[in-house]
Amino acid sequence: MTFKSAAILIGSLCVLIVVVSPAVALDGMLGIHDPSTVIICDGQYYVYGTGRGVPMLTSSDGFTWRRLGSVFTQVPPEVQAVVPKHTGSGVWAPDIVKVKDQYFLYYAISSWGQFVSAIGLMTNTTLDPASPKYKWVDGGLIVNSTEGEDLNAIDPGVCHAPDGTLWLSYGSYHGKIDLVQLDPDTGKRIAPNSPVSIIASHSEASDIIYHDGFYYLFVNHGSCCQGANSTYNIRVGRSAKITGPFLDRDGGDLANAAGTLFLESNGRQIGPGHFGRTMEDGVEKFSCHFEADLDRGGRSVLAINPLLWTPDGWPASGENVKDGTYQIRSKPTKSVLQVAKIDSAAKPSLLSAATTMPADGTPTIIGRYLAQDHQKWKFAAAGGGFYTITGVGSGKALEVTQARGVDIATLTGADNQRWKVDQLSDGSYRLASKANHFVLTAIPGNESSSPVSLNEFTGNDAQHWIVAAP
Repeated sequence: MTFKSAAILIGSLCVLIVVVSPAVALDGMLGIHDPSTVIICDGQYYVYGTGRGVPMLTSSDGFTWRRLGSVFTQVPPEVQAVVPKHTGSGVWAPDIVKVKDQYFLYYAISSWGQFVSAIGLMTNTTLDPASPKYKWVDGGLIVNSTEGEDLNAIDPGVCHAPDGTLWLSYGSYHGKIDLVQLDPDTGKRIAPNSPVSIIASHSEASDIIYHDGFYYLFVNHGSCCQGANSTYNIRVGRSAKITGPFLDRDGGDLANAAGTLFLESNGRQIGPGHFGRTMEDGVEKFSCHFEADLDRGGRSVLAINPLLWTPDGWPASGENVKDGTYQIRSKPTKSVLQVAKIDSAAKPSLLSAATTMPADGTPTIIGRYLAQDHQKWKFAAAGGGFYTITGVGSGKALEVTQARGVDIATLTGADNQRWKVDQLSDGSYRLASKANHFVLTAIPGNESSSPVSLNEFTGNDAQHWIVAAP
């Protein structure tokens, strides 16, 4: 994201995101190219990519990833037969969706520089290789492109629409991006000669999602597969109908190679591509890969960021919180989280606006931010996507008590002092305890004495916090 686009986004969401030391990052075996949408099965995260037999990665927490073999050892005969120049088990750019009790995995085969390509289907009832039910079943050929056709049938993107219909978009720079309807019971095309909609051109890696009355089509522009010299970037348009037309923010039609910029190279991460949305427990995120992460030897790696929505309904890339010092401000009350004063009798009392912070106390919120140390909090990555949050004035950690309250104590790094800090779609953040999964909630009251509590996440404004520069 450019500085200009980041500034516009911050202004529209009323959030200040501070760029300091590195953000909490994905860890483990992140090497992947053309990743599918990240999908969750029985609490485990899975993502599939380009390579032999559809290689896959898995994670128990969505942050630390490991390799987990591949889907098959040989391309099924029906798919292989229509791409004679394809050899071996190599596949390109898969995508996956769950419909009812089945997982539909779409993959492409081709040969470099050729446009005779095909998209096949594999199905399963679980993604866990350790399950006795784990078995990939060949779903056959879905679509293909032939010599001389204005189409290259690669890069499948599958969309399960709110009305229950299922759709597949596919194509590349060689011609157009097509869209066909699928049978949600089988995952196959509804008929061999069913209608085809042309939804984009001169792009690839298409993916469609639905949000608040619109379908959003994400595509890639620029060049891939050149490491640090790749110019991949992700563009977007929207339509009231899944068949289009998809128009960008300026009214340009993606069928005419238009598209509003969503994400581009940023610092040492080069060439983002292959958008996919994941929704879990009220939080929207998107996955992609970077053609080259210069901090990881220039390899192509998986990335997962928050997915935000501007007030006028356009998607934007968020940021995971970076290690650093912040104020924590309640979105509805504009008051800040701080630590209460200890009086002369060593009993907690509320802190007045002019009081200097002592070395101990309990959390509360007051109305005004005065840039004092008792109102500042230090975030530090603690592994697995969690943070410890310590008061700058007290040096003590924000923790969950046995009574499900909130207090501060000496930093130990225990689970009751670890917090998942998720950016929500409006740009604010949710702070959830690792110990009980409840979230920090502001309790309205007198702004000099409003306390905080822990509650189940409902998404109301009292659970939205602005994490901003101190």
